Amino acid sequence: MADKRPFPGIPNPFNGLFFAVEGMDGNGKSEQKKRIVAWLRQPKTGGRQPVVVETKEPGKERRVGAAIYRDLEGKGDNFHSDNPPAFQRWYAFDSKENVRENVLRHLEIGNIVIADRYRASLVYGAQRIEEIADLVLMNQMVLGADFIWPNAVLIFDVSTETAIERLKRKGRILDGHEQITVLERVRRNYIHFAETYANCHLIDGERPPEKILEEVKGIIWPVVEKKYITVY
Repeated sequence: MADKRPFPGIPNPFNGLFFAVEGMDGNGKSEQKKRIVAWLRQPKTGGRQPVVVETKEPGKERRVGAAIYRDLEGKGDNFHSDNPPAFQRWYAFDSKENVRENVLRHLEIGNIVIADRYRASLVYGAQRIEEIADLVLMNQMVLGADFIWPNAVLIFDVSTETAIERLKRKGRILDGHEQITVLERVRRNYIHFAETYANCHLIDGERPPEKILEEVKGIIWPVVEKKYITVY
């Protein structure tokens, strides 16, 4: 495989660490995020115990994020279906607000930020793989100097059948991004993104949660240890 492209955003220049969990709906990322956060918050010996902060995109508490959810739930103008690439601008603006209000201030003081979705989720707006690069460029333009790229992007991958089964098991009413044809396209796009851009890791999400967490630890622990810890 050819070398990955440079970071889509600015490599994290701050004292803290930034990790994002990603992947299509129903991939188990939310459960894995809980496990990762609990593990990172365990007391450690030596070094400095960092504060672990969680964020989520889009955010229902933010103006643009609330509009995104309304549209996906069929309470808007169905913009997500009529013009998916343009709809991604909404996500980019919500992300910019999240970075400014939450992410930057914690990274600056040396905390760890765990994001439930970040800018790799732009792949939802690409009907074809070739459109992903254009969406990356759009995000670079919208976020500008706020486009901080995580130290690791953890993309959990499952089959579309598994994703749909998990969503239904939760009793979810599937929104505009949770239909099987959409998930098939999004899964393809995430795989391409993981293979293309730096700091992205494609993780098999079909395995038992404990096995998945062990792989995640292997990815992020060296970064955490180097930054904060002398002896665990």
